[in-house]
Amino acid sequence: MVNFDDHAITYRKSLGHSLMLFGQKESFFDFYKMDLLSAIISKGVAYDLMDYGCGVGKLTILIAKEFPKAKVCGYDISAESMRVAEEESAGLKNVFFTTAPSNEQKYDFIIVANVFHHVEPIERKETLLKIKMLLKPGGKIIIFEHNPLNPVTRYIVSQCPFDKDAEIILRRKFLKLTADCGLKTDGKKYILFFPWSPKIFRKMEKLLGFMPLGAQYMLVLTL
Repeated sequence: MVNFDDHAITYRKSLGHSLMLFGQKESFFDFYKMDLLSAIISKGVAYDLMDYGCGVGKLTILIAKEFPKAKVCGYDISAESMRVAEEESAGLKNVFFTTAPSNEQKYDFIIVANVFHHVEPIERKETLLKIKMLLKPGGKIIIFEHNPLNPVTRYIVSQCPFDKDAEIILRRKFLKLTADCGLKTDGKKYILFFPWSPKIFRKMEKLLGFMPLGAQYMLVLTL
């Protein structure tokens, strides 16, 4: 398993280099996810939000800015990544980062963005059950994962230094995992069909979500 403490400082640069094939800056993919999250999470509500496996906090910080009334927790096992995230989020009052989240604190929404392909297959059920335990009744877990059916995705993962031990997961296998954990699927779709295209083309993706050609997929899970 990759030690992300070793990649915390160079994370953005390494990710940006791996994504050059898409012709987009690495931040594009975080803003893309924010568009999807904003369609699910209301801005005017004081939700408790968690970004699980947040790395250096790129997406977490965007979440905190997009939902200013929410209290946002960024969690990661990498202490060095948490240090970088805290520096990057200086001045934001509604976000904090931790390597040890409280089991007593529950969340309305838990975002898990491109995390599970870094989790050993034998540990995935235990990890998802831990996430489930952090969810409030009526809350939602929002999963983003790479789609192994997309050849461009497979190539990019193979070139990324911190994905060298990663095992990307078929959506049907992830759906079986969620069922095994007693979670219900509230939404599922493939995403990122046109990552190099103007925003107008992304409207077409709403019609293509059933097709297993997107670079990633998104799942919305409930208790």
